[in-house]
Amino acid sequence: MMLLKTLGGTLIAVFSVSFVSHLIYDYYRRKRQRRVTRKEVNEVIMFSYGASELTKSKYSRCFVTPSMDRLLYYLNAPRHNIDICMFLITNSDVSNVLMKLHHRGIKIRLIIDADMVYSQGSSVKRLQKYGIPVRWMKSVNIMHHKFSLVDTLVDNKVRAPFVIMGSLNWTNQALNGNWEDVTVTSQRDIVEQYRAEFERLWILFKPIVDFT
Repeated sequence: MMLLKTLGGTLIAVFSVSFVSHLIYDYYRRKRQRRVTRKEVNEVIMFSYGASELTKSKYSRCFVTPSMDRLLYYLNAPRHNIDICMFLITNSDVSNVLMKLHHRGIKIRLIIDADMVYSQGSSVKRLQKYGIPVRWMKSVNIMHHKFSLVDTLVDNKVRAPFVIMGSLNWTNQALNGNWEDVTVTSQRDIVEQYRAEFERLWILFKPIVDFT
């Protein structure tokens, strides 16, 4: 009888420890799941003519506006890839960021308007020279898109893919002399529509094979 009581007490103790251990394990498992919830982003950046406030940016050798600093922050964010569909690129800070990403092994694809490739100050020749693939289409129509997609080619459980879109060309005039707007969002359905458009154009447009 005593043996049965002892055995029963032992079993109860074992089950109690097992139950408590399961509760502790489940608590920390849920805590870890909360920690890896993907970071979403929704932000609007306004660029304004005559903005006088400047800040030192770790992404530039120069002092820049707070709006420019935020744009450079997002352009430095890719961990896997960045796809760019841009009418014109002339700003050296932006092109320097893209070069750094390229050297880090970030996959970059660039779609550009054909006429703007040869415009004064265009950064495209430099980017392509260092191995960044560029596509265009010679047409009477203008490739007037201005958007870029970050980390859309990999399923990232930590940070959601996002799109940078708006009226802004990546030019000195637009960044420092115009009224412009940029929206940054990881909203899934919006990102997917921009991703689909980029992939459609990437197939439709052709590589630049000759710089003269």
